[in-house]
Amino acid sequence: MRIVRPAVALAVVSLLLPFAAGSAAAVPLPDPNAVDNYVTSVYEDLFDRPPDWTGLTNWTAALRTGTPRIAVANAITSSQEFRSDLITDAYAAYLGRGPDAGGLQSWLRAMGAGTTVEQLDSGFIASDEYWAAAGGTSADWVRALYADVLGRNAGDSEVAAWVGQLNGGATRAQVAMGFLLSTEYLSTVVEGYYWWLLGRGLDPTGRSAWVSAIQQGARDEQIIGGIIASEEYWTNEAYRPSVGYIIVSPRSDTTVPLGTGWSYTVEAYLWTGVPIGDATDEAHITWDGQPCIVGFCQPTSVGPHEIHAEYRGLNDWATLTVVPAG
Repeated sequence: MRIVRPAVALAVVSLLLPFAAGSAAAVPLPDPNAVDNYVTSVYEDLFDRPPDWTGLTNWTAALRTGTPRIAVANAITSSQEFRSDLITDAYAAYLGRGPDAGGLQSWLRAMGAGTTVEQLDSGFIASDEYWAAAGGTSADWVRALYADVLGRNAGDSEVAAWVGQLNGGATRAQVAMGFLLSTEYLSTVVEGYYWWLLGRGLDPTGRSAWVSAIQQGARDEQIIGGIIASEEYWTNEAYRPSVGYIIVSPRSDTTVPLGTGWSYTVEAYLWTGVPIGDATDEAHITWDGQPCIVGFCQPTSVGPHEIHAEYRGLNDWATLTVVPAG
């Protein structure tokens, strides 16, 4: 079950923003460091990477000259890159594979024409590929929806009710949308957005308002845009200390036997050398380009391997040498 999910008219967004965390002021933002920090955080949260020079320059210039944060947020969440990530997530979640080039472009065109995230997911769930992988029967398919969409097992009566709808003429796409627009599913999705971007849960009233908005036609991208345009997100991200450099630990050459690994941490510092704190959870740590899980790196071959840590565009390296087991 995924919790991480184009732009719409600002008038519509303004109706939804009261449910988000704070308001998005449409005034020039004079602090260049704050603006840079904010744009960097948006890229790292939405794209899992620091901003490229063009993106950083264009968006910071727009914000400094008075472009509302919600306009910037909507433009970013309607980008080809963000939509491609949503499509790739759907392929992985429901088909267990990455997108083929033709499929990715087809879905990008569909989203550009108005297809919502829920309709995107429905297309995968209702596909013959998913149906066959689930077992090829109505009951198997419904049970797969409970597991993959709702994250729980289905009761026999629940399976029988949905199978009855299929037998009565409902299409797989219609049943899939029933799951994807359910209050049970969307409550988890909206709650996930808040934990993802603000590091906190959402009160029941706000959660209900966002769920209702999606059920009435609002797009998930609106919610994500509203959160990153909010005063709460701005305050959290724009005024965090500017990192001068990072240190991955241990930095020295570490040796481990094949089949084991080593845990690395990343500390962030001001340029003055004053420590800011542990950045391991937010840093990207890899061995030879392969991801380390929560800082734990486990190369799969004997020899030296480069450990690379990246945090807010800053980099540090170490070496992990793997020797034969035993």
